[in-house]
Amino acid sequence: MYSEEDNRIKDFMALDDLQELIVATSPCGVLVIDHNGVIVAYNESLKRHRAFRDTSLLNKNVAGVMLYDNKSSREDYPNPMLETLVTGCALDKEMRLRTCERELSVICRVWTKPLRNQLGIITGVCGVFFDLTGHRWRKQRLHEMHRLLAEVSSQSANQHIETIRGFSAAIAARDTYTRWHSEKVAEYAQQICFCLGFSSETAEIAYLAGLLHDVGKIGVPEFILTKLSGQLTGLEFEVIKKHPKIGVTILQSMRTMKDILHVVEHHHERYDGTGYPSGLKGDDIPLLSRVLAVADAFDAMTSDRSYRRAFPLEKAIREIRENTGSQFDPQVAKTFIELVTNQSPVN
Repeated sequence: MYSEEDNRIKDFMALDDLQELIVATSPCGVLVIDHNGVIVAYNESLKRHRAFRDTSLLNKNVAGVMLYDNKSSREDYPNPMLETLVTGCALDKEMRLRTCERELSVICRVWTKPLRNQLGIITGVCGVFFDLTGHRWRKQRLHEMHRLLAEVSSQSANQHIETIRGFSAAIAARDTYTRWHSEKVAEYAQQICFCLGFSSETAEIAYLAGLLHDVGKIGVPEFILTKLSGQLTGLEFEVIKKHPKIGVTILQSMRTMKDILHVVEHHHERYDGTGYPSGLKGDDIPLLSRVLAVADAFDAMTSDRSYRRAFPLEKAIREIRENTGSQFDPQVAKTFIELVTNQSPVN
């Protein structure tokens, strides 16, 4: 059933002047053939269509001015308008065309529809052609530009990672006991993020932050770094506590590091608010900093240090469990304990 508005539109579309205006101003080429395939009408846009170089098309058979670029898979109908003329079926397809005068390929979107008289007999076919060649060329160029940008981005990302690894190596070179510490913390942090259901982008930020979480120790005197933990004076411990802020100072000049600054700065905060450097508490601590806190503590406990041997896995897990809610975020700690309990942690 047509609504009143539908009927009004239908009535307007029946007006010859309106139809003539639409056809004349259409950016698409419009072509009409009679029941013999002879061209009887076309609009100005068709003259500019690259598939129709000949501007004198009247009274010519459509088969002679428009051909497939490649052999049609339907050999009986090498031309969309003739196919519609024979089958009586409207078409909507994309094809590559050429003219018989010029060996120039164009990509077209073609719509055809049979024209019938009052008795329903087909008296001709109307075809509408939209040249997609320029659009496809621009799309191809855009795709190529995206590919080149992706390559440049990949190279930049690789250089970015190498820079980060360089920082990590510089830290490790000052303390042989923590040579692989940053790499393992990064791996643990990434695994925790995946187990928590975070996106791969977030997990990548956690990984990079893990690699750089101790970069500020570059600014800590070496005799303090390598000193036995139990022999640190209060003043020396205060110097150690400055390394997160020093790390931020080092990294903030690098535009690509902005996503990890707060993660690095607060990875020594405690869930109960007694950590450093800002004494943040609970959810006020950046989530990825809470992830790093667990990963950092676990690797510290399960690695040999200058002042002690590595803890057994069971003891390290017990320490994390006992400090859940005070030092560690309960959900992060629970997730990590399940991770190391159900599968072997990163070596």
